[in-house]
Amino acid sequence: MRVGFLSVDRSTVDKREAEIAMFDNGHTADVFMIVQSADIDRAVTDLRAICDAIIIDGNVAAFYDAYKDTLSSRPDHFELDGKLHSVVRTVTPEYLADRFLPLLNKKGKKRYATVVFKTYGKSESELRILLKEYLTKKSKVQIGFFPEFLECEVHARCATNMAKEEMNALSQKLDGILGAFTYAYERISLQECVAQMLKEEGLKLKIAESFTGGALGATFTALAGASEYLVEDVVAYSVASKHKRLGVPMEVIAEKGAVSGDTAYNMALGLMSAGDCDIAVATTGNAGPAAQSGAVGLCYIALGITKQKSIGVFKYVFDGDRVDNIQSGVKNALLLIYSGILEYKKSSASVQTDAAYSGQ
Repeated sequence: MRVGFLSVDRSTVDKREAEIAMFDNGHTADVFMIVQSADIDRAVTDLRAICDAIIIDGNVAAFYDAYKDTLSSRPDHFELDGKLHSVVRTVTPEYLADRFLPLLNKKGKKRYATVVFKTYGKSESELRILLKEYLTKKSKVQIGFFPEFLECEVHARCATNMAKEEMNALSQKLDGILGAFTYAYERISLQECVAQMLKEEGLKLKIAESFTGGALGATFTALAGASEYLVEDVVAYSVASKHKRLGVPMEVIAEKGAVSGDTAYNMALGLMSAGDCDIAVATTGNAGPAAQSGAVGLCYIALGITKQKSIGVFKYVFDGDRVDNIQSGVKNALLLIYSGILEYKKSSASVQTDAAYSGQ
């Protein structure tokens, strides 16, 4: 069914979350409107013409005032002209899942199961090409793409009356296509996934930040239980701090610059020198809006893996404003930490296999 969202004076709707909730239940979030109180009646009339259900949020008192001659009370849900109307001050994921969608689903017969792929490293257009055979009208699975800042959440929806064997086979085929760049199969953020993996593997993380200015560490400390894996987050913003706190040689900074792969390498090396972490990550660069050295958006991220005694340095050039560039740095650092954890898991599995083989 087609759902319209009508916000009076102000919107409380997270458009992306609303689109996901509707898709997973076999509906579509077709229209999002924000209107002033004087335009409520016209907007509702327009939405009724194209939608099967309408959610009204924001200044709901103004809506009830506009319909005081039609409604005898102020109900949360009602039907007019066969269309479901739902009125709520704030549209939250819980409201959609627990209150609105159960009512809307009663008007339809089909029910759906959804498989989630949290992907990274591929744009929506690239993913559409990879999944083109499943995007035809004849496909038994419907695919929804929900991009969000360097990631794309892919939802594969099947009718629940599909045979279980067929549904499992479809899921396996999709995983064969998307699995290489999927970090989770549930609605979990990248930082939550990384934090969970660090806990499960018993790994310790250290961070040194210049480019990201503490934003990377903040993504972890915002989550409960960060003390289980986060040893420290050093914001080494100045040249003096990079040298005194992390031991970056002054000759490296003088020759290569504070914004350089060599400086990032030595920042990570400084973190690892104490021997109390499994993974170290360091960022340096120019977030903007101006740059003293190097180009705006230039960023170096170093990832150190203690077990392998290795430090890799990765160069990026972001093209957003200061806030976007910092967010890009954080997201790419998280992806590098994620890959570092996978390396740890692979090396641990290899050690166990070798030990088992040696014992035969």
